[in-house]
Amino acid sequence: MKMETGQVDEASGLMRFSPPGMAGRLRIAVASLVLLLSFPAIAETRREAPLHYAVNLRGEYARAASVGFNLADVSSPSALDLLPEGMKGLLWLRSGFNGRRNECAWRMDDADVRSMVVAVRGHPRFSGIYFIADEPHPSLCPEAPRRIAERSALIRYLHPGARTFIVVLNTSRYPDELAQLRDAADYVGIDPYPCNRKNAARGCDLRAMRERIEGALAAGIAPERLVPVFQAFGQSCSTAAPGYQRLPTEAEMRAMFDLWDELVPPARRPFDMTYSWGAQPRHACPTLAMADGREAPDLLAVFTRYFTLLVGR
Repeated sequence: MKMETGQVDEASGLMRFSPPGMAGRLRIAVASLVLLLSFPAIAETRREAPLHYAVNLRGEYARAASVGFNLADVSSPSALDLLPEGMKGLLWLRSGFNGRRNECAWRMDDADVRSMVVAVRGHPRFSGIYFIADEPHPSLCPEAPRRIAERSALIRYLHPGARTFIVVLNTSRYPDELAQLRDAADYVGIDPYPCNRKNAARGCDLRAMRERIEGALAAGIAPERLVPVFQAFGQSCSTAAPGYQRLPTEAEMRAMFDLWDELVPPARRPFDMTYSWGAQPRHACPTLAMADGREAPDLLAVFTRYFTLLVGR
């Protein structure tokens, strides 16, 4: 995206962008500064009821809501119309700059993003949160921080008061990605999935999980901006079987909740995210929706109790 001239199209009322110049680069810097200065205000908009975001719902909105999820993964204005009372949508705008197959570009162009924002920004079931990048890799795509900050600025221009959200992988292979991306969006999620088939006997690696969370805080991401991503999936029935990740046990899930609560208190974090409600054939199977105590641990009961207890805190 090229946020340069900032001219408004009289026909559409939307911003037009042209190739960068010195003045354009200055505007990007100013937009990023405005984004940074707004962060302290995010805590002031903290809702009384904790927010719980589930992805890959596959239309199972009512069932997810019965567990306690009140933010739904949506990717179109029409999906917002289907949400039950008490649930709002968090809009997925695809992704980009993941570095896979030399991919260092957006999968949704600026014109489509502008159209989508205009379509959803006034919807009563929209949360105002835009999920704009899932595990981008600035180590592989050096321009990722700048481009994500530009997209954040575009969305906030079109939808004043909106918030943007990214998830950063930040593995030991790419230890500096949180520092590189910390200022690119309003909310930053991290997904330290500690349960895998190698530690099935000794338990999930909570030590590594703690290090990842503490690393995010040390990188300058305040709890008010940090989104926990809960591991509620394995890969034993995925098409990539036997896969690496495994579904946590009930006790392991409770231990992960406790660790997150210790380091990023529920009253301070903007929301939490669970991956994944529904299955993704290659990446996630089994998942939370399948974990009902029959052929998998009863994680649904664990989540329901956890969310219920948070309401009373």
